Amino acid sequence: MGLSLASSDQDFRSLPLPDDSAPVGSLDSDIIEWCNSRLQRGISFVESQVGYDKIDKALSEIFYYERSSDVTYVPTAQRSNLSRTRANLIAKIAEDLTAELTDTRYFWNYTTQNPRYQSQARLSNKTAERWYDNRQIALRIGDVIRDYTVAGSGFAHLFYSRRLDDMMVEAVDPRSVFPIDPISYHTVQDCLGVILRQARTPEWFFDEFGKHVSPEENGSLTDKIFGWLTRTLDSPGANSGPLSRRSSADKAIPHTPTVFVNTLYLKDNRVNKTSKTLRLGPWSGDEGQQELAPGESPAPLAPWSYEVPPGAPLYPFNRLIVWSGNVLGYDGPAPYWHAKFPIIKLTLNPWSRSWFGKAPLWDCIPLQHSINQNLRVVDDHNQQAANPTVIGDRNVSRAEMNKFDSRAPGAKIRTNMASGKGIVISPPPPLDANFWRTIDWAVEMMSKLAGTADPSAMAGLAQIPSDDTIDTLMKAMTPGIRLRSRILEAFYTELSEQWLYCNAEFDSLSKRLALFGPSGATPEDFDFNPRSFIPDDVPDGSPGDIGSTEDALGADSPRPLYARAKSMLQSFICKFDPSSLLNSAAQQELMKYFLLAKMGYISVFTLLDKMGVQNFAPPTLKIPDDEIGRLQLQQQLGIGMLSNAQGRKATDQAPPSLGQSGGSPTIQTS
Repeated sequence: MGLSLASSDQDFRSLPLPDDSAPVGSLDSDIIEWCNSRLQRGISFVESQVGYDKIDKALSEIFYYERSSDVTYVPTAQRSNLSRTRANLIAKIAEDLTAELTDTRYFWNYTTQNPRYQSQARLSNKTAERWYDNRQIALRIGDVIRDYTVAGSGFAHLFYSRRLDDMMVEAVDPRSVFPIDPISYHTVQDCLGVILRQARTPEWFFDEFGKHVSPEENGSLTDKIFGWLTRTLDSPGANSGPLSRRSSADKAIPHTPTVFVNTLYLKDNRVNKTSKTLRLGPWSGDEGQQELAPGESPAPLAPWSYEVPPGAPLYPFNRLIVWSGNVLGYDGPAPYWHAKFPIIKLTLNPWSRSWFGKAPLWDCIPLQHSINQNLRVVDDHNQQAANPTVIGDRNVSRAEMNKFDSRAPGAKIRTNMASGKGIVISPPPPLDANFWRTIDWAVEMMSKLAGTADPSAMAGLAQIPSDDTIDTLMKAMTPGIRLRSRILEAFYTELSEQWLYCNAEFDSLSKRLALFGPSGATPEDFDFNPRSFIPDDVPDGSPGDIGSTEDALGADSPRPLYARAKSMLQSFICKFDPSSLLNSAAQQELMKYFLLAKMGYISVFTLLDKMGVQNFAPPTLKIPDDEIGRLQLQQQLGIGMLSNAQGRKATDQAPPSLGQSGGSPTIQTS
């Protein structure tokens, strides 16, 4: 959460820490009790999933050198002189998977067929690209993919940060995301609600919600026990005993007082059953807000502040409840116009009836242990070869045996062969070649199981092959790679859709002017609802919009800003740049149109439409719908594809191909 729902001029860090726990029997206490029951249900659901117990095992394998090993080929107790060699391929595979899945730059473009919204689409694209680069969103998505490698799923939390005054993406531990009444395992959007449980400090909770909460953990075992007893004795009732609703994935902030903050996004379909219009969200004149002057009407203080007439839904954007322990931080409307849960689930290897799916590292753990065992045998054999066994009969004194080192070069030994064999060096037998074959097989199998072998081979291509080999490239891609690409694009589609709504909600004219200059303004910024690029007369399809002229559109406006934004943004389409593996097939189709335009069979208008280029022609220019009419218009305007007078002419014997020139993609003709 990054929302400031309360503030205080008093620095509480210099004060003792009271606890604003809800009194037993109060409305806040009943809300917390209901939320805790749903939290416990979600914890039970997540912890019962297949593979939950393997998440910690996969993390332990990645951070093996911070832990002691319990893997050895010796059946008895470990001996200190035996090898403990280990090749941490698990960490390497996790790193390679993260690099490969984030190396291809997935980015999107917003397009619309409504010419009235072309300026909004252009500004949204410019703002999205600036946000993606400046906020290092690719690294944030990398954290989500790292969670996928160990847990099978990753979760991205797209939220508005008050401190940054911008949208931000945060990867959430998959074991700390608890769905309420899930229907499918592909997304959280069809759940009744979803709970995020995150470790925070008491200071953070106070800064956000203006309430004190006692830390659940202070860092030491004594403080944990004392804190639990204190909270239990001070807060008797149904909400006491916090250990009864703890998740096994709770990790306190090291050496820092920690509270666990629960954030519930809930679908609450209740309506206003009173005869009065209700105001939800922060409004001027509310308790803790600015006071109203005599005769002044309340004004909304946030984009998600709205009025609810009788019979209308109370929570059109869903409901948000935040609590920690027995302290209710916030209960009100969720602050996002898109009316979706801002939690985006990424499961690259989904399976039915499995919430986490299948993580790529789970099948690699037994192979990693096998590699370690065989490597230690090889290492021990090398040590025996470097320092072979020394045999001495009873005539060799103990002092002679102790001072002899078979590994030291240039050893000189005095012996009397007449009285015995003396000191004899016994080298080990040759190492069986099957040990190395087993190691090589296990390393290769780990790459295949994790899926790092196939994309790494394609990454070596300097360019997409010419001629018609794009189809060959697509056929060479394994089904697993194509599935990952589809799921990644679906993940980014949901992310881009939610970001588009948040941009329309939290963006401002002053910010756009500061970033893009005069081009950041649109005519809609100066209409009935100024400083917003959302028009004040967006038609919504109601009877008031039906008329014979354009002036009749929006006859029932002005509607609330969030309602007009939803109607406008529904006409936007999110398309991906041609950068993903899945879009390679689309590039061949695009090159066919390029060749037809070069031969004069289709117009430049059709070609640019296929390429997704917007604003090529002014709105006053009427472009025919048929291709012959477009070709005639192109000839009248004197535009088209011109051949270069210099150099060898293209033969047109093969379709154009994608290539690289100076680090930039180019289209090469035959």
